[in-house]
Amino acid sequence: MAVKSAIEQATALAADIRWPNDILLHGKKCAGILVESVFAGDAMRYAVIGIGLNVNHESFPEPLSHTATSLRIETGHPQSREVLLTTLLRALEAELAALEAGEDVLELFTAASSWVRNKQVSVAEDEGYTGVTCGLNPQGFLLVNTRDGIRTVRSGGVRPCE
Repeated sequence: MAVKSAIEQATALAADIRWPNDILLHGKKCAGILVESVFAGDAMRYAVIGIGLNVNHESFPEPLSHTATSLRIETGHPQSREVLLTTLLRALEAELAALEAGEDVLELFTAASSWVRNKQVSVAEDEGYTGVTCGLNPQGFLLVNTRDGIRTVRSGGVRPCE
């Protein structure tokens, strides 16, 4: 959510979050987030967050050009990495403050992503399946209403149905 917020603040573009960790601009991926966590029992000891953000790419090779974009491509001009980083750090600080204050992160994520509810998707998990997204479970996993009932997406790519 911090990456989405930083992109919107720094560029005035409308970003979207594709569950669980992709940031999209006009339906194309411009960023991805990975988190590695270490737990001691039920308590998280620490988490390492990796953020990959396409900032000043002028183009992408085939076939990536159909699915990837950059802030430069979307705005039509180069972007300052320094401004973006400063904006991202402030947005991350605000998200951490909300988490510490006990705000409902799942509710905030649901509001920030058009992919959590009423999105026709294809899921590359197990044998693969399609359905309509219908929210998040209490652990933050995506729920998809399929012809066989509601399934919980635990891993695998979630893409729009074609």
